[in-house]
Amino acid sequence: MLKRRSSSQWIILVALICLIISVSSSAAPKKNAAPKTPPLNLPPLKTQEQKMQLLGYIRQTMPTRRIAQRITFSSADLDQALEQELGPAAQSLAQTIDDETFIRRASLDLTGQLPEPDKIEAFLKDQSTGKRSALIDELLESPAYGRKWARYWTSVIFYESEANKRRVDPQALEDWLAEQFNKGAPWDYITVMLISATPERNKAKRDDYGQDFGPNNFVLACENKSTELASQTARIFMGISIKCAECHDHPFDNWKREQFHELAAFFHPYTYKMPDQTDPKVQTVVQPRFLLGEKPHEKMKADARRVSIAAFLAYNPKNYWFARAYVNRIWSELIGDGFYDVDSLGPDSEVVHKPVVNRIAANFRYKDFDPKWVFRLIMNSRIYQREIRTSNSDSELFTAVRPSRLRPDVIADSVENLIGEGPSVRKEIMQAFDMNPSLPQDALEGSIQQALLMMNNQELQTRLSQSELKEQLVKISSDTELVQSLYLKVLARHATPSELERNLSYLRESEKREEAVDDLLWVLLNSTEFRTKR
Repeated sequence: MLKRRSSSQWIILVALICLIISVSSSAAPKKNAAPKTPPLNLPPLKTQEQKMQLLGYIRQTMPTRRIAQRITFSSADLDQALEQELGPAAQSLAQTIDDETFIRRASLDLTGQLPEPDKIEAFLKDQSTGKRSALIDELLESPAYGRKWARYWTSVIFYESEANKRRVDPQALEDWLAEQFNKGAPWDYITVMLISATPERNKAKRDDYGQDFGPNNFVLACENKSTELASQTARIFMGISIKCAECHDHPFDNWKREQFHELAAFFHPYTYKMPDQTDPKVQTVVQPRFLLGEKPHEKMKADARRVSIAAFLAYNPKNYWFARAYVNRIWSELIGDGFYDVDSLGPDSEVVHKPVVNRIAANFRYKDFDPKWVFRLIMNSRIYQREIRTSNSDSELFTAVRPSRLRPDVIADSVENLIGEGPSVRKEIMQAFDMNPSLPQDALEGSIQQALLMMNNQELQTRLSQSELKEQLVKISSDTELVQSLYLKVLARHATPSELERNLSYLRESEKREEAVDDLLWVLLNSTEFRTKR
């Protein structure tokens, strides 16, 4: 039995049909085109339901949806495609990591947390062939998964923000993103909610329409400036660095100044005017236009424009940037190298192993932009499960996983997990290890500030010495068991025979066993291994 629609719902539905016809016809003009669509008068897209009615209709009518069921792409297919691309370099692939390394790597990548010793021991004893895949599924269902990746994307959004800190609420955005990731929200949904958000800020969790204020912080981070929204939308959701084109044609890519301002017009509530390069007082009216040249409907209201740009990002068959940008960011985080720099893709940019990233991106679209599908695809592959090795050339990329520094929030979580409850050292760690989440790993460097914090911070040393972990270790009568418990807790692995011998020797030669345990804890906490992915 069909559900009766209200008059307002019928208005929205008719408007949706008009919008689709408008976008589709402009993307693929025909000789005998239908008469021009009548002017749209969309009601305000205030509620989540209204926005999703619009997006849902677009999703179901775009041509890519019709072939969704015909496409399959597994981790084995990914390995085969990549090894074909590698050519001769495929003969020098790194070895597969052992189970201890895998559980630490997967846990840090998906949840930002080290696995507990009992979890490691159980995983090592498990003889089932599918245990790695099962672990990935388990971690993806952990609340820590949503929180970890919410922190990452909040950092991506706010790292370049110059907004007044009193007007933004990064924590509200992080909380909202964590909720979305944990309940399995698709990336296109998250994108449209961020881009179509309003600039209001309120301490209440939800507004009068039941809409969460969390996503509003994307607009607030951009100070609700049309030019900044255009620049950050292109960077974050398309992987395109187009900011230079605000003032002049891009010096390295084929982006024109007019294209930048046509994109900015989507985020302007009124008639948008582009200032003259020589005389800012002289301004030219610019109509919204997608980067591929299509125009939205002329009479579309400002809030509908933002939904339409999100729909263009996700569903225009010609736009490969949206899906590819997400895939490349996640690949870069998991493997240590991207197919290209995460926010510098343009018409003239080079992409390494393009057929591979294109296939992943196409299937990401056909899988309804499910973020968890991307993680499962990559992490179940042989490339993700290879040992770490530095690549010296593009031809060697993806023959191994690149060494990666852990993100500051992951280091802070790991430290606080060891030292237990008490005065927080999180702020100092976050400041010392602060990094641009969009920079490639080879552009990141350690600092004296980081080393001094970990080695000399009095609060950290005191907390470590008085921690519950230290008390538990001291109570262990067997030195061998003590050392192995220490390594499992701090580095998430057993000590090697040589490490075990050195530590046992130190314990035997120390006059005070308790102080020796302090020293061993401090040494492992300050090790490079503690702060990197292995």
